[in-house]
Amino acid sequence: TVRAEADSPRGDTCFDEDTYRFTIVVPPTSPPTENPDKCAVGLSVSCTPRGESEDCGSIVVARTRCNERPLAMVFKYNGGTCDQSDNIQPPTLFQCFDFNGGPPTTPGEQSFIRVTDIKGGSIIYHEDFVAVGDDYTVEDQPFEVDANMNVSIYRNSGDNGFGE
Repeated sequence: TVRAEADSPRGDTCFDEDTYRFTIVVPPTSPPTENPDKCAVGLSVSCTPRGESEDCGSIVVARTRCNERPLAMVFKYNGGTCDQSDNIQPPTLFQCFDFNGGPPTTPGEQSFIRVTDIKGGSIIYHEDFVAVGDDYTVEDQPFEVDANMNVSIYRNSGDNGFGE
């Protein structure tokens, strides 16, 4: 039986592309064997979220900075209030305000999400309904995405919203 935990010895968050190497010591067997170089290994991996995460899909991964501006970014919409926001930008660049109790968190429940440039709102990167748990793309092809954006989440496409 092999048991693996996704905790780095240094305390860092593990990534899905991390490589874990297992050395399996096979006890000597009585001859004959069909092929001593092969063995069957059963591996069972389970995820037990800790902290604020309710499921494995909502675990916050380590942050990575881009070296260049992207042409598009994909976000996963989790819903929820500003309390669950996780952002590396300083308070001068990242602000969050909840209205009407904040966006829903029930998987599949939809909100209208509008993402614009922060300079004046003339560039619309995304404007459509998104269900909790779904991904949505922010882009202005063929141009690069601005470093700072305004994200507004609404109950319907024209109401006063849940928050920004």
